[in-house]
Amino acid sequence: MRWRILIRSILVLLFVNSSSSVLAATEHAGGGTTSPVIAVLLALAVVLLAAKVGGDLMVRLRQPEVLGELMVGIILGNLALLGIDIFHFLREDLVLEILSELGVILLLFQVGLHTTIPDMMRVGGSALLVAILGVITPFFLGWGVGAYFIPQADSLVHVYLGATLTAPVWVSQHGS
Repeated sequence: MRWRILIRSILVLLFVNSSSSVLAATEHAGGGTTSPVIAVLLALAVVLLAAKVGGDLMVRLRQPEVLGELMVGIILGNLALLGIDIFHFLREDLVLEILSELGVILLLFQVGLHTTIPDMMRVGGSALLVAILGVITPFFLGWGVGAYFIPQADSLVHVYLGATLTAPVWVSQHGS
């Protein structure tokens, strides 16, 4: 089973490398620009396939699937720090950025739909402790770090940073 995941990952990387090279060569050679739909679909395919592989790996390790998906996102987002520029086109795509922000909003909405007051009342004090330590603290830490490192940004950016830190904490505590 591990070999299948490894082979899938290698095939995805090869596909992305060749596809991004073809897209870059077509645009650079003056042969006209490629359709932005192709680039967005390629980016979505990369992100979804990589997230699926990461999620499957975490499920096999008896961890929440969302943990693997988040880890893959962190890894893909920081490959440039290691000098690997295969996914450079993902950073510059406005459509993919909008889709990813909508995904975070939908994740938070889904988490809110699954939270009920009777369930919270049943667990009482421990729920309050989890809410304070596991949700409120990451929110204010994210907001504070955002305000410290990017003070020129709008305050909604700082709130967004806090919210993105809050969602993975809650989901990891309650499963995917």
